[in-house]
Amino acid sequence: MAMLLKSRIEVRFSVEVLLAHDLAQTQQFLDDYEGQIMVALSDLNLPDVPNGESIGLLKQYGITTVVLTASYDEALRKRVFQERVADYVLKEGAGAIEYVLRILNLLLTNDQREIWLANISDRMARKLGGLLSIQRFKVRVFDQHKELEAELALSKPNLLLMGQAKQQNVWLQVLSETRAIFAFYELPILACIETESDINSALKYMKYGATDYIVQPFSIEEFYTRISQNIEQQQAYQDIKHISQTDALSGLYNRRYCLDVGENQYPQWRISGSEVFALLVDIDFCKRINDHYGHPKGDEAIVFVADQLKQHFSDKVVARFGGEEFLVLGETDNSYEVLVKAESFRKAIEVESTKQVGVSFSCSIGVVFNADSFEKLVAQADQKLYEAKEQGRNQICHKFERLQTA
Repeated sequence: MAMLLKSRIEVRFSVEVLLAHDLAQTQQFLDDYEGQIMVALSDLNLPDVPNGESIGLLKQYGITTVVLTASYDEALRKRVFQERVADYVLKEGAGAIEYVLRILNLLLTNDQREIWLANISDRMARKLGGLLSIQRFKVRVFDQHKELEAELALSKPNLLLMGQAKQQNVWLQVLSETRAIFAFYELPILACIETESDINSALKYMKYGATDYIVQPFSIEEFYTRISQNIEQQQAYQDIKHISQTDALSGLYNRRYCLDVGENQYPQWRISGSEVFALLVDIDFCKRINDHYGHPKGDEAIVFVADQLKQHFSDKVVARFGGEEFLVLGETDNSYEVLVKAESFRKAIEVESTKQVGVSFSCSIGVVFNADSFEKLVAQADQKLYEAKEQGRNQICHKFERLQTA
């Protein structure tokens, strides 16, 4: 099982796995790789220590630990969690392997996730904060609702735990307003009900926007399960959202997302007083590349152009707009700089395409600054792109209109 776990983990997570067969080798690894070991999977009993001594050793070094065991009973469960481990796994075949991979998927990345605790009693905040730190989460505590609201205006956590320590009606209103800003998949909210068996409060929190709840008394195992389920659900939603917004081949945003951003952001961009531009790119004679060298080579050309656009316009919305067409949208305080970047991009394609793709090709570009509407902006960029093609391709045609404030 150890060899199978090592193989599966290294393939899935691209990390080095150290395999210790006994406590002595474990000690050696801890000394040799001090500060570098992120997570440990440990059998409850090792050949040279039959009573779980390895767990205490790993705890001394502050290593997040998942325990594997062949047997289970209530006394063992309590004993394991008293050792402040992140989780335990019953060695029951293929299902155990998949569960280990699932929990590692969280544990190896939890140090990049934030969980905020709001309106939770000091005693409970200390307890939950300690448990969350075992699983490598970053934790912040908020006692004042105005402080929480100010922080939510700047950023959001991966999960918000909201309790009922004081001013419940005020905090329920905060919960409602938070949910109005962030959709369920954007910010899961776990209601932490500290009044024993107060199911009515739990249901009230759900109606005001919580995605889940946990009621005292709850076990450490239940708490971790609730946390992981909410985090995993959020990640699943984010993955689906990413797939729906991006082009699979180029990794750029897709046409639909780009149009949505344009429709929503264009009025704000105009009001800001900045110049607004649309830059439309087309690969010259892309069909010839497909016909002469095959579609895989055409795909390489598309990926190369996409990478160059991301490099030159990294702070703008860059999308694959069609088969071999690309659109860049954004606002700027310097229209000349946009044209300079466009020319640098055009030159990079002309000069580097043979080296990077194995085929020499170029791009035509149409650029428009400012228009009465987003639709006109894109349409005029398309017209300028057409002019660039008509005039011989591998060039930029642009149009600049004086900015009209809305």
